[in-house]
Amino acid sequence: MDLSQRQKVGSGGPYEDLVGYSRVLVTGPFAYVAGTTAGSDGSAIPPGIVAQTRQTVEIIRQKLAQVSYTLDDVVRVRMFVIDIKRDWEQVACVMNEYFAEIKPVMTMVQVAALIDEQMLIEVEMDAVAKR
Repeated sequence: MDLSQRQKVGSGGPYEDLVGYSRVLVTGPFAYVAGTTAGSDGSAIPPGIVAQTRQTVEIIRQKLAQVSYTLDDVVRVRMFVIDIKRDWEQVACVMNEYFAEIKPVMTMVQVAALIDEQMLIEVEMDAVAKR
């Protein structure tokens, strides 16, 4: 397994070049998705945790597809929310729509803030190719 080769994908969001990171980095069979929020692709950030969670997963799905991965390849999901007590059940419902059959390991934690005060959730994912 050659891990020296890296494939990098951006999403066109405002922070990638400013900070110096890729949205998705692939090395060997592994794909690592950086913290992604609604609006990470430069689109408007919708109001509400359900809409933001769904938009975030869709951004990740699209970026994974660019490197020939799908959500079926996801093995780990990390979710960072602003208000876990208020939002965890709604986030769980949306995530279940995508991952009910896949069942990757998942963690949800509360954080004090995200980079934009409109953002309610940030998601990271790790995937492993089944090839």
